[in-house]
Amino acid sequence: MVTLVIEMKVTPQSCGNSRSGTILHANTTFPLIGLGGRICAILREKVKTEKNIYIEMRTKPQLTFSKLDNKTGELLDRMFVKKDCMVEINPGRVILPADYMTIGSDILDMEVRENDVWMCSYPRTGSTWAQEMVWLIGHDLDYEGAKSLQQIRCPLVELSCIMVDGHSEWHDESVKGTSVDLVKYRLPVPRYIRSHLPWDLLPVDIQREDGFAKPKIIYTSRNPKDMVVSYYHYCTLVHGLKGSFEEFCDIFMKDHAPFGPVWNHILGFWNRRHDPNILFIKFEEMKRNLPAVVRRTAKFLEKSLSDDDVTKLCDHLSFSNMKTNRAVNLEAILEKSYGKSYLEATDLRFIRKGEIGDWKNYMSDDLSRSFDEWAAEHIKGTGLSFE
Repeated sequence: MVTLVIEMKVTPQSCGNSRSGTILHANTTFPLIGLGGRICAILREKVKTEKNIYIEMRTKPQLTFSKLDNKTGELLDRMFVKKDCMVEINPGRVILPADYMTIGSDILDMEVRENDVWMCSYPRTGSTWAQEMVWLIGHDLDYEGAKSLQQIRCPLVELSCIMVDGHSEWHDESVKGTSVDLVKYRLPVPRYIRSHLPWDLLPVDIQREDGFAKPKIIYTSRNPKDMVVSYYHYCTLVHGLKGSFEEFCDIFMKDHAPFGPVWNHILGFWNRRHDPNILFIKFEEMKRNLPAVVRRTAKFLEKSLSDDDVTKLCDHLSFSNMKTNRAVNLEAILEKSYGKSYLEATDLRFIRKGEIGDWKNYMSDDLSRSFDEWAAEHIKGTGLSFE
């Protein structure tokens, strides 16, 4: 475990934002050890003996939307075959479809409930697989209920900025408004909610005043070398991406792929992994020992599973079953948007291979080395590693 030590001296009446790991203390200097809630715990001890402490625990970030630089914008417009298809959102330099501008503030303002379960990830980390596991454990293995479309029973809160171009008919008929409204008003309680947004673009209310997460949050991660292969094929199948794999890798490493900087995203949750309300899962762990991950997830959700329950759930979650399960494999949506002939004319599928190390079939030695150097630069000293 890596411990961050921060020491700062500030002027009276200063305040800070624990959401980004910063707390300011007036008229004194002392070390703050840890991150998030750990900083808050130490600060509470200081409150007993120190005066003039000013804290702003919850601040809504000021969203800004910027047009991409000409080179990046033209490249993404060509690859996604749409003019001005993406914008940069700050904080975080996040790249998203322009439709995010209509729902971003609503997401930040959402009420988060303590009995919510949020499933967060960067795209293509095995999140659909993990989501099915989490939903079924949380719903006491309701396999009948799991026959309904996963994208509606536990939707992406930002779905309305992703599944609009090319999928507007399905979106309008199924979501019935915005995905934010679906989550706020129509999901049964307890709500199971997904998001690919980074921490800073999630609802402000997702964090308690003591710095810890308010709801249960399960984060799914994956080796970015496998992630980028899967992401490329997903964008080609679902969003009509036109471009080479090498071009996609380039924008991915330059933080210009949709959802932006991958390491900021992953580390934003990895650095909170000791929060008792956050469970950090790796795709590779699920592949190597799914029953163990099922049991760990059930414990986190405070659910009891028998050995037979675990065996049955793991069978439901097998790759062959997930690939043919129309409640999760996106085929119903793709057929609605593009017609049945679309899938008949391609070998690409939303649930594609589900393998560890598939990047070896796509990356040259030079590209692999570039990826490794890029990863090493970002995770050095964090304690995070991938197979």
